[in-house]
This record gives sequence, C-alpha cells and structure tokens, in this order.
Amino acid sequence: MPESDFTIFEKAFAELESNGKKIPHTDECQHDDTVEENGTIVCLECGEQIGKTIMHEKEWRFYGQADGKRSSDPNRVQMRKSDERNINKDVENMGFSETIVSQANEIYTQVTKGQIFRGDSRKAVIFACIYHSYKIADKCQTPKDLMETFGLNKKSSLKGLKIVSVHAPKDSPIHTTSITAIHHINDLMDKFSATKEQKKEVIDLYVKTKNRSSKLNRARPQSVSAALIFYWICLKKLDITLKKFACKADLSELTINKNAKEVALVLGTPSVI
Repeated sequence: MPESDFTIFEKAFAELESNGKKIPHTDECQHDDTVEENGTIVCLECGEQIGKTIMHEKEWRFYGQADGKRSSDPNRVQMRKSDERNINKDVENMGFSETIVSQANEIYTQVTKGQIFRGDSRKAVIFACIYHSYKIADKCQTPKDLMETFGLNKKSSLKGLKIVSVHAPKDSPIHTTSITAIHHINDLMDKFSATKEQKKEVIDLYVKTKNRSSKLNRARPQSVSAALIFYWICLKKLDITLKKFACKADLSELTINKNAKEVALVLGTPSVI
C-alpha cells in the first residue's frame, strides 16, 4: 500500500528532528530568493527580514498641509511594534494555555534574535515554537493537529520546524525532548474516553514489549501506540472495529493490524489478533 502524504511528512519531520543538532548554525540569511513587501525585503526561504527599500525621492514631496505632530507619513522610518517580537497576538484565539504560549514565546525569542518574520514564514515559525513547547511540557500534540490549527500545509510546517531547529541555541531543550509512544497512548485513548486505569494497562503492555522487537523499534511512536491499544482492545474483546479505530488513530488499517500482530507475537499471544 502506498504511503499517505502525512506518513511521508512525518518521516521527513523525524529525519529533521534527528539531524537537528548536525545542521550548521548561521546568524545571517544565506538565501537568494527574496521578495519586497511594503518596502521590506524578506527571504522567501527562511522568512528573515533582510532590509528595507531606500526611497531616493526628496522627502518634502510626500508632505502636505495635514502633516503635523500627530500624523505620520508612511515613508518615514518608525519603531517596530513590540507585538511583532512575540507571538501573543498570533495565538490568542487558538486555545493554547498560558504556560504553552509563554514557553513558545521564549523559543521564538531565542530563534529570531530580534528579527521580524512575516506572513506564512512567521506563522510556520510560531507553529514550530508551539509544537516544541508542548514537547518540553511533556504533552502530546501531533504536528498534524497543529498544522490544522494554524492552517499550514506540510511544506510550510517543515520549513518552520527547520528554521527553529537551525537557529535555536545548541543547549535548547528542543534538541533533547521527544514525543514517545506513551504520549501517543494517552492522547489516542482520550479520543475513546478511556479511564486512567485503562491507559495504565496499555502503558504496562508498552513496557513489556519495549526493545523486544526490531520491527516495533523501527516503527513510529504513533504507530506503536496504536498497535498496543488495538491489541488491548482485542484482548478485552471491546466492541471497536479495526476500521473505526483506524479512523480515530488516523492510520491505515494495514499498519495497525501488522504492528498489533507483532505485539501479540512478542507477548506470546498470537491468537489475540
């Protein structure tokens, strides 16, 4: 079965995360693809503001009788709004907690170093900062869910993750924190209104199977968690079909069934699946 678009995205994302520390760190934009937006030159590749277009016309030509202390000519240089240097306004209606936004703001400040990002590049960088903020808080939030929240496509999302990975300090926690199968177990079982005790049963299965199968070790954490949960569903004989479960897990039936069978083999109960 061909891989879904999002499976391909997640593989690219996983590769980016694993290689994040090896990317050379540069302070200045090295790209040639730029665009001018309202007198500001912005890099289309990394979103960095490179400079401003210089107006060579005589300044007095742009002034009229209405100009005064309280009026401002659009061609005069003005102080940038402080709002552009943090993400509060960008995410205020997205439902993120104050703790998540505060941590994401810190990451954004470290990554941008005072540079102004605009348009889709800004949105992509903020998406990446929020994603890493959830990771640092030890909470599961999949890239796909956040992509939908921000209205970003896969290409823009990966660009945002790359910018943050490249420009974050080497000692930043974004390089050392990761989402595990346990995070995904809790997240996915919440979709079925599972109890704390039921989640613990599946997590116990994860502990029993961890590092006991090369196939499961190679699988993505999301796939492993789905396999463990579906194995547990079959073990408990719950009335949840593979089709319904696959829909909730946002994974293919083939992937879930294949990995669940591997879980059953590792646990010595092949007849469960």
